[in-house]
Amino acid sequence: MIVISQGGVDFSFASWYNDECRGEVLKNSFAAEKFFSPIPVIQAYEAYKMAEQLPTSAVSFLTDTQNTPYTLVRGQGVRHVLAVITPGNSGTILEQTVATLDKLEHLLTELNLKGKLLYLNVFLREIGDKQLVRPFLLDKFGPDLPAVTYIPQTPCDGSALTMEIYAIGDESRETTFARCGEGNTRVTFGEVTYGLAGGLIPADAPVASYARSLSTFERMAGALDKMDMKMVDLLRTWIYQGHIVLPEGSTQRYKELNRARTDFFRDLEFLRPLLPCEPKGAIFPASTGIGADDGDVTMAAWGIKTQRTDVIATPLENPDQTPAFDYGEVYSPQSPKFSRAMAFAWDELCTVLISGTASITDSETRYIGDPVGQTNQTLDNIEALISAFNLSRHYLPGYGMTLADLGVAKVYIKYESDRDKVQAVCRERLGRTPVVYTGADVCRDDLLVEIEGIAFAKYIKSIG
Repeated sequence: MIVISQGGVDFSFASWYNDECRGEVLKNSFAAEKFFSPIPVIQAYEAYKMAEQLPTSAVSFLTDTQNTPYTLVRGQGVRHVLAVITPGNSGTILEQTVATLDKLEHLLTELNLKGKLLYLNVFLREIGDKQLVRPFLLDKFGPDLPAVTYIPQTPCDGSALTMEIYAIGDESRETTFARCGEGNTRVTFGEVTYGLAGGLIPADAPVASYARSLSTFERMAGALDKMDMKMVDLLRTWIYQGHIVLPEGSTQRYKELNRARTDFFRDLEFLRPLLPCEPKGAIFPASTGIGADDGDVTMAAWGIKTQRTDVIATPLENPDQTPAFDYGEVYSPQSPKFSRAMAFAWDELCTVLISGTASITDSETRYIGDPVGQTNQTLDNIEALISAFNLSRHYLPGYGMTLADLGVAKVYIKYESDRDKVQAVCRERLGRTPVVYTGADVCRDDLLVEIEGIAFAKYIKSIG
C-alpha cells in the first residue's frame, strides 16, 4: 500500500496483487477519461512523483560469454530474457542462418533457457528465403519450436536475416510450456497463461486486402482457440501488410485492413475480467500495423488467461495524442482499432506492450520531411506513454518507466537514406536496449519512422 498525504487527507493506493484493488480503492483512482471515470489529478500526480523519485528499474542489460547482448528482467518468480541476434552481413542465407542459430543456441544454453522460448521473429531480406530458414528452425527446436513469425522486412545492417526472441525461464516458479501446433506457444507460470500465435497468413482463396485480412483474423481466432483462448483475451496484435499505402480500387490497402479489423472486432469485449473497472466505451488490444516487402499480410498475436483476481490489464492512451480509434475519416473511413499500449501487472511486475508509435500529436503528423525530428517526437511519445504519471492515471500507480526500461524495441524506417540519422537518435536515447532496425513502409505517406517495444517496471511497495 502507498499512502500519501495532501492537505491533511490521506490517499491510499493498494498494490495490484491486493484484492482491495477491485473494491473501493479502485473507485478513488485516476484513470484515462476515455476509458474510465476520472477523479482529481492530484492523486495521480502524487503517485507519479513518488514513482519518479525512487529506483524502480526491472531491466538489466547483459552479454553472454560470446558477447551476444540480451535483456534480463527478474519478476513474477521467473526470468524474462529478450534479445536481438544478427549474423553479420557476410555469407549466404544458409551460412547466416547457421551463424545466427549458433549464437541463439549458445545464449539459451548458457542461461538454461532451452525449450523456454515464447516467440521467435525472423526478419528476412527476401521472404522466399523462409523456405530455406524454416527447415533449420524445425531441426534446431524440434518439439520445442516456439511461436515463429517470418517477417518480410530488410534488416538495416545488410544481413539476410535478423532474429528477435523472448524467453521465459524458471526461477522461484516453474514455467510450463505447451506447443499447440507450429506457430503457437502457450506458457503458464504463477497461474497465469500467455498464448502466442505466430506466422498467421490468410487462406488461399481470398484475393482483395479486405478479404485476406479478414481471413487472417479468422485464423488468429483459430490459433487462440487451440491454446484455450478467445479473441477477447488479446493483449496485442502485430500486422505486417505488403504495399500498405498503395491504392486498391478506389481506396487504399491499409484502409481495407482497418475495415476488416473493425468488422472482425465488432462487439468483442476485450479483457473484461482483467480490467480494473467497467470501461466507459469499447477498448482494443495494442497493435502494430506496418508495411512489408511482399504483397500479402502476416499477423501475430499475444493473449492472456488467468483465474487470478489480482491480475490487471489496462489499455494506455497518450495524453498528447488522439486515440487511434477516434481518428477522423480523412485517415481511414474505419479508424484503426487499437490502443497506444497495453499494460498488464501482477505480483510485483508491470509489462507494457507498446504499439507501433510515430511522430503524431493530437492526430496530426509532426516534423514532416525531418527524420531526426520524427524519431525524437516518436520517442517522446513513447516516454510520455509509459511514464509514471500516465500509468498512474490508468489505474497503475506505483509503477514508472522511462526509455531506459525498454527491454526490446523495433524501429521501422521508411527510406534507406534516413537510416543513419534515425539509428543515431535511437542509439543515443535507447542506450543498450536491444533494437531491431528494418526497412518498412509506414501507414501514412508523410511518416518516416515507427517504433514499438516492450517495457518493464517493478512496483513500489512502500514509501517513507
